[in-house]
Amino acid sequence: MSIDTLLNDMDTVIEEGRSVPLVPNKLLVDVDELRRIIEDIRLNMPVEITQAKKIAAERRDILNAADAAAEEVIVKARQRADLMVEEHQITKEAKEAALAIMQQAKDESNALLNASKAKADEIMNKAERWSNDMRKNASNYVENVIKDADETLTRSVNDIRTLRQSIHDALNTPTEPRPNFD
Repeated sequence: MSIDTLLNDMDTVIEEGRSVPLVPNKLLVDVDELRRIIEDIRLNMPVEITQAKKIAAERRDILNAADAAAEEVIVKARQRADLMVEEHQITKEAKEAALAIMQQAKDESNALLNASKAKADEIMNKAERWSNDMRKNASNYVENVIKDADETLTRSVNDIRTLRQSIHDALNTPTEPRPNFD
């Protein structure tokens, strides 16, 4: 179950709650069902962690792909330089051109690697923020629901006690004898 589904279940339990007589805006809810849903939320939290791990793995894949691409660029640059030397018997200028190509390839590979690392870090940071926000929001929501349920139950018990005491007092209050007009 996803956390969204569980939160929807909590909304359903609240919507199915019954109004408390004589107490506006208060409901009687199934506390056991709310507790079960809260436990399910706690058990499903690792889904976000798994997603964060997946993002970290994707980051590693991006970095590995960038390293492979950089290596391929360098190999191609060397092959190109070697081919130019072999085919055309290039002099010192050819060696300098080959070094420049290799340097350019290194610069491009470093730029690609740095961009990949930055993108991976950005993805990881977004995932961590999202995961933390989800955990915090779910926790706050659950805490508020439990607090409201607790307050409702406390008020209901107090109202019942007051009503019971009023009935008890009414039954135990002596009544004045009625005059007999016979």
